[in-house]
Amino acid sequence: MVLKSFKYKFFRFLDGPLIQIFVVSAYAYFFLIILAGVFMRHFMSYSTAWGEMTARYAFVYFAYAAAAEAFRYDEHIRIDFVPDRLSAKGRRALETYSDILCVLISLAVIYYSLQLMDIQLKANIRMHALPLNMSWAQAALPLGWGLMIIRIMQRMQRRFLHKIPVNQEVET
Repeated sequence: MVLKSFKYKFFRFLDGPLIQIFVVSAYAYFFLIILAGVFMRHFMSYSTAWGEMTARYAFVYFAYAAAAEAFRYDEHIRIDFVPDRLSAKGRRALETYSDILCVLISLAVIYYSLQLMDIQLKANIRMHALPLNMSWAQAALPLGWGLMIIRIMQRMQRRFLHKIPVNQEVET
């Protein structure tokens, strides 16, 4: 019962506005830092290395969080020629197969990115413009792909427990 309550609260937390606020904030930071960098370079003949570098990493975090949100709403770009010609049961089987492959790829990315982060921490590899370990930038991969796994699991739960099309939200 405690585990079920925790799971409910955890998914409720993730389904709240936090991830969406993060996506918008990361993109706004990326946009404003690049805009400021262009302005400073063009009008003041000055540029910062940290601005371009942090904007790049903000964009990476943004991209992975936004990709996970696309999984949440089943809005990834795909060719649906074959699924549209299948029965409901066949389509569900194909979507489940696709989800399982995505989870396996996600687990591989998480595993290897954690190994790289471990190397960066042990070797004390630093960012070239900031006194931060490079593993902070690398952390976008396991975090983003981990969130994708959670969203895929939510989608699979909707598909099997509620027997509805994946792109429709279920009231909780």
